[in-house]
Amino acid sequence: MNEKLFTSLKSDETGIDFNNRIKDDKDKNIFAYANFYGGAGVGVGDFNNDGLQDIFFAGNMVPDKLYINQGNLSFIDKTEEAGIINFDGWSTGVTVADINNDGHLDIYVSRELYDENPEWRRNLLFVNKGDGTFEEKAEAYQIANTERTRHATFLDYDKDGLLDLFLLTQPPNPGSLSQYHNADNLLIPEYALKLYKNNGDTFKDVSKMAGVDRTGFPNAVSASDINNDGWTDLYVANDFYAPDFLFMNNQDGTFSSIEKSALKQTSYYSMGVDVADINNDQNLDIFVLDMVSEDNFRLKSNMSGMNIGSFWKVVEDGGGFQYMYNTLQLNNGNETFSNIAQFSGMAATDWSWSNLIADFDNDGLKDTYVTNGLLRDIRNTDADKNVANYINTTRANWLQKNPNAQNIKSIWDVVDLEKAVSMVPSQPLRNYAYKNKGELEFENSSKEWGLDDESFSNGSAYADFDNDGDLDLVVNNINNEAFIYRNNSETANDRNFLRIELVDDNYKPTFGARVQIYTSQGVQTLETTNVRGIYSTSESTLHFGLNNLNKIDSLTVLWPNGNITSKKNIQTNQILKISSSDSKKITPKTEESSKYLFADRTSSFPAKFNHIENSFDDFEKQILLPHKLSQFGPALTAGDINNDGLDDFYIGGAANQSPSLFVQEQNGSFKEIETAFWKKEAAYEDIDALFVDINNDGFTDLYVVSGGNEYPKNDFHYTDRIYLNQGNGIFKKGAILNSARISGSTVKAADYDGDGDLDLFIGARHTPQQYPNPASSMLLINDNGQLSNKTESLSPQLLNMGMVTDAIWSDYDNDSDLDLIVVGEWMPITIFENNNGSLSKLEMEDFKSSYGWWFSIEQGDFDNDGDMDYIAGNLGLNYKYKTSSDKPFDVYYNDFDANGNADIVLGYYNKEKHYPLRGFSCSSEQIPDLKKKIVKYDAFASMELKDVYGEEKLKNSLHYSADTFASVYIENIGDGKFKMTNLPNLAQLTNLNDMLISDFNGDGSLDVLAVGNLYVSEIETPRNDAGTGVLLLGDGKGSFTEKRGSEIGFYAAKDAKKLITITNNKKDYYLVGNNNDALQFFELQK
Repeated sequence: MNEKLFTSLKSDETGIDFNNRIKDDKDKNIFAYANFYGGAGVGVGDFNNDGLQDIFFAGNMVPDKLYINQGNLSFIDKTEEAGIINFDGWSTGVTVADINNDGHLDIYVSRELYDENPEWRRNLLFVNKGDGTFEEKAEAYQIANTERTRHATFLDYDKDGLLDLFLLTQPPNPGSLSQYHNADNLLIPEYALKLYKNNGDTFKDVSKMAGVDRTGFPNAVSASDINNDGWTDLYVANDFYAPDFLFMNNQDGTFSSIEKSALKQTSYYSMGVDVADINNDQNLDIFVLDMVSEDNFRLKSNMSGMNIGSFWKVVEDGGGFQYMYNTLQLNNGNETFSNIAQFSGMAATDWSWSNLIADFDNDGLKDTYVTNGLLRDIRNTDADKNVANYINTTRANWLQKNPNAQNIKSIWDVVDLEKAVSMVPSQPLRNYAYKNKGELEFENSSKEWGLDDESFSNGSAYADFDNDGDLDLVVNNINNEAFIYRNNSETANDRNFLRIELVDDNYKPTFGARVQIYTSQGVQTLETTNVRGIYSTSESTLHFGLNNLNKIDSLTVLWPNGNITSKKNIQTNQILKISSSDSKKITPKTEESSKYLFADRTSSFPAKFNHIENSFDDFEKQILLPHKLSQFGPALTAGDINNDGLDDFYIGGAANQSPSLFVQEQNGSFKEIETAFWKKEAAYEDIDALFVDINNDGFTDLYVVSGGNEYPKNDFHYTDRIYLNQGNGIFKKGAILNSARISGSTVKAADYDGDGDLDLFIGARHTPQQYPNPASSMLLINDNGQLSNKTESLSPQLLNMGMVTDAIWSDYDNDSDLDLIVVGEWMPITIFENNNGSLSKLEMEDFKSSYGWWFSIEQGDFDNDGDMDYIAGNLGLNYKYKTSSDKPFDVYYNDFDANGNADIVLGYYNKEKHYPLRGFSCSSEQIPDLKKKIVKYDAFASMELKDVYGEEKLKNSLHYSADTFASVYIENIGDGKFKMTNLPNLAQLTNLNDMLISDFNGDGSLDVLAVGNLYVSEIETPRNDAGTGVLLLGDGKGSFTEKRGSEIGFYAAKDAKKLITITNNKKDYYLVGNNNDALQFFELQK
């Protein structure tokens, strides 16, 4: 196929000349209504049952229009002839469905705006009479709601064969001059969502009874079966600080809100939403849009940054963690989701509206389309200030000249509206299209696909308008004719398809039906639903792209009534009609936990511990920290402290929390011992711990690493401790000679000098309150049971080495002595070679470009070639920060404003240029002189790093950069050579904090079990919380197959820092130490 995937068709070709023209006037404008430029939607349906999809456009300030498809993408305006009356009002949403089960599609139009005229907000229902005409009957059906409805969806939530109606009713959307602008709280019951139950001839409001009467700022909704129980659930995308709602259908006419347990984070300005299975795992995923730009200038000029107080107030008020980015919620299959938008590459698509998930190139993978653009950049910080100043100054001058004037009717009788509006920039934007490459990766293909026209686009829909086997697009634009894009996939080779139309002989609704096709390339899943994106309805035909397949092995249809239809050996490239009459009842299968490799035993395990983090604001000390450094506990280690052959364990507390020592008893229970002793140790922040026999007396002693960031460097709270075992679980403190007070990260033991006792490496995590200054790690030599710091004499290169996170003793070169491998933040993978007890840092060519944010490292002979290979856990690829060797993410540390305090400056690349990561607001908070030097947000937004801070200052700064954030498998090739390979994608969805190496599935090959997450990011960076635990099943040849934690019964989705194993009652258990949360216990089911 030489031409682009899509061709934009002109109105003289299609007959569609609809243009949603908008102009501010004195009665209605952007200053009165914040959503004045929000645009309108489009609805697709075969209104005359001729086999061709027709189009209905909603208009804001222009009449709604109906275009009937004549074939070959030619349409004719039938609005008046069809009886679509032009009612005064502001139409926004279009919902197409057969509401009365007569076999003809009806049209429901959602309307809003007009605070002072509720009648103009009355929703409309155009009932299809079956003869090419419609009759408006919203009042007759009792769904003529006047409460500002952004959009609506029909669904059969109670499975009675009648379509019910869910409305996105909402509060006023006040502009800066609206009477509602300073309202204390708009989230009040009178503006709550509405659910109407269909009783046949009329609808009844059952919102309260059904449990959906919550108030938000809803923009979009998807009615989908989120948890695969056969019942339709509801996802509501809410604007502003209201959380998105996830209503789970209880199968009894009611819903439960589960977003707090299901969603770790959501978009802040949630716009459009679509739900589909993006990775063909038979679970529906959720894609929600926001309005952050990927362009540095627009990002910094239009978004003033998150307010710290406001962010945490939303969290404290139950709104969850909300960030100004799109979210792509990957369904974990257990009523929870992981946001992978940053990994997918679809996190930032500017001021976005409608999103559609569908297979646009017929390759068997679902792609996405996103509309974009706002008529004027109303969040441009400089423009906002200029407009406010102009209005206030003009008003004040007028009042000064007219002191006796009575109240003016409108501010616009005094102020020039057109001038005020023109002060706000207007920039049409390109829409986005992303090709699904598989393995959760998407590629921006807007230009390659011919979908990069600049516009102010809002509602969109897909349908096969010309019946050629691919999905075309229609887009409703502001101040421009609607886009019609013809899909050209039919001209390409190996772009086969199957289209399925589900029908019911009695015209009962088929929304909620799920179709799965089984082919040699896997399983595809589609579910019928009503609306997609924002304001709009796409076709209801189910479209499967099939790449080069000529036959489908089988398909199943799960109907809303629980019946199933099965078919085999289906030919491709056809429209297949399937009737619900050709179905039979099935007995649902119940899943058993025994099918999983692991089982969560946290609630029943005979030991309990809840890590309680102390409150400390790292950002008060260093405003531009990328993340907190005070929350890296708990310490967790296991050992047999009383030589009874049973595993005991120690878990450390945060500062001012007592650690706990649990001793296992013969009956399998655990007893917490020596609580009074450990209570005295509560002042320390325990970061790592290790049971190790220091004095060779046959009893395991305990070494505990102190850390945190609460105190200045060298404070006594950073003193590590050695507890010597007196036998029977009694410990007393020992001494460590010349020990430095460092904020530590890890302790690793080995007899590296071969003298018969265990020596210790202690990793220094950071210099407290001086990020990213390097810290000095320690080498503690064991001299007949006495630990002594010999770093300066035996390994001086450990001093000021960096910000160490983990290390491992390993004979990497098979020379029969143990070397030391160290990883850390802003560090390369670093090997210290053992030369008769001295450790010397090697310059390794293969690790020269391995600088990263490493969190962990483990070893094993994964390819069975006789030497040690390694797994190194990095930040992951699902974080806002992106890096590469040629375009590195970096940090500078210097006293840029000469005030006696060093400043952090983070840098990143955007379109080949090197910019400050942070915006003008927080950057000038760190360095106030920037406000005098730069003044305007637009100016800062256009400046590169060197322009803001000066090349000489940057040159003289402490500077680190990162080459990679990917977690890797490091193959030991031999002769000091290594090969780094990225781990599978599911292992890149968060940072990997800890790992265990074992043959978990008993196939004779080493596997990797890993946990992670980083909950303490600064608030403009979405926290790393997509991790649910991951198992990498090795094949013995250095390759791995990944399994998410939820797939194997190992759902470790908290801020997991430590992972250890113990045996209890002859069963293997895996303990996950979570920061500021409960200790988890998982049983390995053999």
